[in-house]
Amino acid sequence: MSMALLSAKELSLGEGTLYALIGFLIVLLVLALLVGIFYLSGFIFKSKLFNKQKETAAVVEQPDDGEEETDEQLVAVITAAVMCMLQEESGEAPEFVIKRIVRKK
Repeated sequence: MSMALLSAKELSLGEGTLYALIGFLIVLLVLALLVGIFYLSGFIFKSKLFNKQKETAAVVEQPDDGEEETDEQLVAVITAAVMCMLQEESGEAPEFVIKRIVRKK
C-alpha cells in the first residue's frame, strides 16, 4: 500500500524516507533559527539602548516666604484643578470625590 503512494516518482521506500527526514530536519532548523532571531531581538529591545530613562523635568525652587502650604491645602488645590478640567471637558460637574492623594518618592 505504501508503495502505491511512492510509485508516482518511482522512488523506493528508503529514498522517500530519506527525503522526508531531510525535509523534517530543514523545518526544525528554520524554526530554531526563528526562535534565535526572536530571542536576540527581545534581548536587544530590553537593552539600555532602547530603555533610556525618561528625562526628569527640572524642578524650579521657589524662595521660601515662610508660608508653607499644608497637605490639606495642596489636596484642595489639586482637587479644584481636576474638577475645573473635568467641568470644562464635559460641561457638567463631575460626580466623584478625591479621597486620597499619595506623593510618589
